[in-house]
Amino acid sequence: MKAALLIIDMQNDFVKEGALFEVKGIRKNIEDFKNLINKCREKGLPLIYSRHCYTPENNPIEAKLFPNLEKGGLRKDTEGWQIYSELKPQEGDTVIDKTRYDTFFKTELKSILASKNIDTVIITGTLTNVCCESTARAAMQHDFNVIFCSDLNHCSREEIKKHTLKTIEIYFGQVMSSKEILELINR
Repeated sequence: MKAALLIIDMQNDFVKEGALFEVKGIRKNIEDFKNLINKCREKGLPLIYSRHCYTPENNPIEAKLFPNLEKGGLRKDTEGWQIYSELKPQEGDTVIDKTRYDTFFKTELKSILASKNIDTVIITGTLTNVCCESTARAAMQHDFNVIFCSDLNHCSREEIKKHTLKTIEIYFGQVMSSKEILELINR
């Protein structure tokens, strides 16, 4: 297994308290996120962060689905668009800006993974049932093994998260806890 860790959309607009799209409870395990990120970095796994970039021109359907985007949020070069400071990328990490939920869509993700001979992606981040799930589905369609981190994926409702984890487990890859992932990469 040659794996990369994907940290999906851990941006201030989702993570910071009081943010426009704050995902309740997401900060409760920031230390676990940091631990997984640091352990993967120590083991030499590539770390790839994504940032969702919204513009009304590039995302007209999203604008219709989420009218509060008119107020702001996820705009390139704003504070809310930045990766949450406690998880920020370091030198050598990759950051991919995307305009759709799927991190593969019209980005260089597939070629970056191929250039590093990656065959497995470990998916963490937010939202479990939107950008993380969309990326997991695309990864499988592009012939990457998927490991979906159960405790480091967040969305607004626990029952939705449970359904997503079950869907991933049945159709798209493995679902593992961060502890199980650390055991796997330490072998």
